[in-house]
Amino acid sequence: MEFIQALKHLGLKDKEAAVYLAALQLGPSPVQNIARRANVVRATTYVILEDLQKKGLVTHYKEGK
Repeated sequence: MEFIQALKHLGLKDKEAAVYLAALQLGPSPVQNIARRANVVRATTYVILEDLQKKGLVTHYKEGK
């Protein structure tokens, strides 16, 4: 919980902080897993991850079959 507060102090909103922390904990993972860990709806998680990417906090890649 202290990490969430620290991230909020740096300007992230509650859900942004939760998604960012979940992404850090999981490492490269499908959005569904990040959403589940952050306890945020998957569609919202996509939007948040896009915002975090614009801020330079996360990157993404597509894994092809």
